[in-house]
Amino acid sequence: MNLFVRISEALGSKFIRHQELARILSLAVASGKNVLLWGPGGHGKSEMVTAALSVVAKDDDVYVQSFGEGMDEATLWGGLDFAALERDKVLKYFPDQSFLAKDFAVFEEMFDAPATVLLALKDTLTAKKLRKGSQSYPMKTKVIIAVTNKDPSEIADLGPAAAALIERFPLQYKVSWPSYTAQDYLELFGKVAPQLRGADLNGTTRVLAEVMAKASENGDVVSPRTAVHALGVVKAAAELRGSGKVEKQDLLDLCYLPGMEQFAANLKAELDAAYERAEAEARLSDAERKLQTLLSEQSSAKDSPIKLLQVAKRLLAFQDEVAKLKVTDGLTDRRKRVRDSASEKAAEAQRMALDNTRA
Repeated sequence: MNLFVRISEALGSKFIRHQELARILSLAVASGKNVLLWGPGGHGKSEMVTAALSVVAKDDDVYVQSFGEGMDEATLWGGLDFAALERDKVLKYFPDQSFLAKDFAVFEEMFDAPATVLLALKDTLTAKKLRKGSQSYPMKTKVIIAVTNKDPSEIADLGPAAAALIERFPLQYKVSWPSYTAQDYLELFGKVAPQLRGADLNGTTRVLAEVMAKASENGDVVSPRTAVHALGVVKAAAELRGSGKVEKQDLLDLCYLPGMEQFAANLKAELDAAYERAEAEARLSDAERKLQTLLSEQSSAKDSPIKLLQVAKRLLAFQDEVAKLKVTDGLTDRRKRVRDSASEKAAEAQRMALDNTRA
């Protein structure tokens, strides 16, 4: 099985939108060219690199280094040899404990390091060895994969050290999705949902996908990582309720995810309205049942003027009760039908009582 197929299969088991990344990583490994992966956070850059390298190298052959403002040359080269500094008054490092001794290296947020570190790294990548004073150490590293959230144009603006270092990464690829539609998120959920434990999602993946797409419409997209976190959040919310199934109210806890605050606020209003409709529906259903009981009494009392007048009185009182019944806009016509029916039946009962009295 060729390299690209193996990497593609490794990524395809866990990720979507992975084919281009599988391709560039395959080219990097096959050609020995360094690669720069950049793009917005939360798209699984580091995770996909780890998965890809797992099929081409052993763990012992991969070195992962996180860069940052506190990064220095000693950390880059494996640590400072304090014994040599004390004894010989010279700076020496332990390169055999650095990326230089590994076949593959992954540099996380490399361009967050100080310019002095970037310059030193650029010199090593150019010379293919560490050369610091009297110390020299050949670089065994075949491929370096740099992962960053920064756009290459932003990196060049960091200064000449960063700009020069970019040139040592001839392969570059922006890791992002071409679109962030409900279908995109739904495809993601289809990939990861079976791997998550907890409450049954109960069909809410489509709702969540629509939510993510709507929240991303303004350009500040909901990252795939945040979308996956959303699944975990609603599952946990259901379990906190003691339920084995996710319900609509569990989506309220999405307010704790970045970018979802406004959606949660809107959802709360929707839920409040839904609960109000449900309560109004229950009240109206009770009224309809009560009307059926009164109509049954009217039917039973058709030969008794006194009983018919009693039923008519209760129907008129019920009519006033229904008129005051609080319902939502969608139920007003239904309430009117109940009220009109009570009014008509009350008049009918009065006529029947009068007819029976005359007889």
